[in-house]
Amino acid sequence: MKWFFVHIGIFLFVGSLLTSCNKDFYSSSSSDRLSFSSDTVRFDTLFTEKGSITQCVKIKNNCKGIVKINKIYLAKQNASEFYFNVNGTKGPVVENIDIDAGDSVFVFVQTKLGNQNVDTILFHEDFLKIDYNSICDSIVLCAWGQDVVNYKGTALNTTTFTAGKPYVIYDSLIVNEGETLTIEAGARIFFHYNANLVVRGTLKIQGTSESPVTISSDRLEQTYQLLPGQWGSIIFEPTSTDNEVSFTKIINGTNGLVFKGKTNNDISCVIDNSQISNMSGNGIFAQNANITCYNSVLVNCEYSIVNIQGGSFNSVHNTIYNEGTPQGRKYYSSVSISNFETDSAITLTKAAHFYNTIIAGTMSNEITITATNGDNTMPCIFKNCLLRDTYTKADSTYYLDNTFYDRDKTLFSQPGAYTLDSLSQAINIGDMEHANLYPVDLLNHSRIADGKPDVGAMEYYYEEKKD
Repeated sequence: MKWFFVHIGIFLFVGSLLTSCNKDFYSSSSSDRLSFSSDTVRFDTLFTEKGSITQCVKIKNNCKGIVKINKIYLAKQNASEFYFNVNGTKGPVVENIDIDAGDSVFVFVQTKLGNQNVDTILFHEDFLKIDYNSICDSIVLCAWGQDVVNYKGTALNTTTFTAGKPYVIYDSLIVNEGETLTIEAGARIFFHYNANLVVRGTLKIQGTSESPVTISSDRLEQTYQLLPGQWGSIIFEPTSTDNEVSFTKIINGTNGLVFKGKTNNDISCVIDNSQISNMSGNGIFAQNANITCYNSVLVNCEYSIVNIQGGSFNSVHNTIYNEGTPQGRKYYSSVSISNFETDSAITLTKAAHFYNTIIAGTMSNEITITATNGDNTMPCIFKNCLLRDTYTKADSTYYLDNTFYDRDKTLFSQPGAYTLDSLSQAINIGDMEHANLYPVDLLNHSRIADGKPDVGAMEYYYEEKKD
């Protein structure tokens, strides 16, 4: 029996040695292939002369023995616009990498594209080569590059931004008093983190239905597309006047439009056919400003969509809807109207009028009116609107011929589109007098052709499919 256990012990010892030897064995056959977490590293459109995010590819050895990678290198070598390192060892060539059986290494890839001297987006490509076991595998590296015009801490006199190269703003871009910044149709403005546009003179944004103006963050990666608060605000100071924001998409900032007027010097602005959305603060924050807004979609902010303190606000055929941002929503109504600010009383000089407008969202009360006289009476009117509000639903000085939102009924055709569902409460409840002021909706459909205008920025429109 003693010799039996001795033989068993020897057998187990030899077995462990064989196992150990297998771990030290190099797999050199061309049939022993490495696996890759991706065969392509793709970067979204990048601004030239600006570095990209870092992306990672995992190379795993599923073979029984060690695989030696002779080298990992870029096909274009020193001419490449891509950069990589393998577990911290920098390229453009990394040699003699052993990967144990079942183990992995990580390749980290970045790019910084040079100036292209064109207005259009250009495609850039290279290949990461992995040489081992008489095999040469490839990983595609690709990016799209866009030249830009950079502004950093600049004060502008009268200037025009065109639809050619995009503009990237760092720090604050200031429009001097008495001067005008005109932004033409199709222009693209991108703001770096915390950067603002400060208007002391006049801002004329002249987008069109076919070529709207885009104002957003300079982070173009897909993971940033729904992140609010990536840049600052468009701020109008007391000396600003005669502003226009037409066919403009303003997204992902802290506040969309901020008006800082004084009682003796109101700021004026017309906003039409535009979208303001996904702000970490307010969509429109206005003190002592005279604002006309129509055919616009103002949605999804963490604070109010429209916060009016003094001045006047005239809303016709707008969609004001708040379900918050991906980061949530604070407890502020979509529309807030008051005649005071923190330090002193101000005056709602004319009125806050809302006609043929949708005001709804996730809160049971999406309208707050606060006045210094104690009874909350101010020159406000909500007429022929679709409202989500806790009011008694009877007509009064404020509320005339409105429909009150039923959250059990579908309002929009699909999430994020803000076009009306075929059974929407917003259909056919608008006032023709105000529809005639703006007879074409945001999408260029007639809102008066059937004699029954819908409320909101977009008329319900059914296009029969053609065979």
